[in-house]
Amino acid sequence: MENKVRYVLKHVLDDLYSLGKGTKRGQLKREMEKLTGIKQSYFIHTSKTKVRYEQAVMRFCDYLESQGIKREKHLDKISTEELQKIVDNYFKELAQKGLSQSTIKIHIAALEKTLEVVRPDIKQYLENDTNRVGWWSEGRAPRKREPYADPEAIRGRLNETHRMIAEAQTLAGFRIREIAKAKVDRSEYKIVIHKAKGGRTRELFFQHRKEDFEKLANLIEKLQERHYEKHLKDYYRDLKNAAKATGQAYNASHSFRHEYAEHRIEELKRNEEERRELIEKYNIEDKVKDNNDAERESDAVLTQELGHNRIKMSRYYYR
Repeated sequence: MENKVRYVLKHVLDDLYSLGKGTKRGQLKREMEKLTGIKQSYFIHTSKTKVRYEQAVMRFCDYLESQGIKREKHLDKISTEELQKIVDNYFKELAQKGLSQSTIKIHIAALEKTLEVVRPDIKQYLENDTNRVGWWSEGRAPRKREPYADPEAIRGRLNETHRMIAEAQTLAGFRIREIAKAKVDRSEYKIVIHKAKGGRTRELFFQHRKEDFEKLANLIEKLQERHYEKHLKDYYRDLKNAAKATGQAYNASHSFRHEYAEHRIEELKRNEEERRELIEKYNIEDKVKDNNDAERESDAVLTQELGHNRIKMSRYYYR
């Protein structure tokens, strides 16, 4: 039983998690960059990620078994070309079954972590950018979220606590649960969000937006006192009713992040002094190659404030 492919790949996941848990991914990436020149962590750092990868790997193993590949010796006998074809057909099947682009990306990452260990000859094929984009781009595209046509009308129909949540999201581009993780530093006009998406901690600086900061700081403190995150189902229900009552399409709460992004990108483009200060504070000088490119600088800053890494992600929110 132990030499079944599914158990072999599961043991790889277990080992990667044992090596990665309790370590900071960012720090490890920087150390790996010094050693190998590649800023990458080969381990798994959170139980949530491990569970998602395991689900993906087990689904891949189901597919392998349907192809008669049940044991490690069966996998070992397959040529590199045959395995490439199996992988390619597997991702085509995921797309045909309607999996989203983001879900297929998780499956790609899961196989990179595991299959490459058992079959190193597949590494280059799995990590080839053309292949990767070809696989996930065939998946179901996400429905683009946009700001509400009349967000003030939406907020005006919410109860007090729910209105406060929406206002906080609009003022800082928070993901819904990040408000509970935020720490207010009034002396520095700074908000620190601990263990945000991906386990990262990020900072938001408001030295050039002091009026917004005071409003936001008060909202955060009041919402945390009310333990708002325990009642999010009520928040979404209230939002849905408000959208219906005002004749707008229901876009959940993420639309307030889009509203923030659309307003913030214009603000950053206009304020060169603030852009330059934030590029230094966020330590993203390497992402801004042309110091005269206001749009690129603004995108780089906004990407950090929204809690992403790739500059192009900011444009998803405001274009």
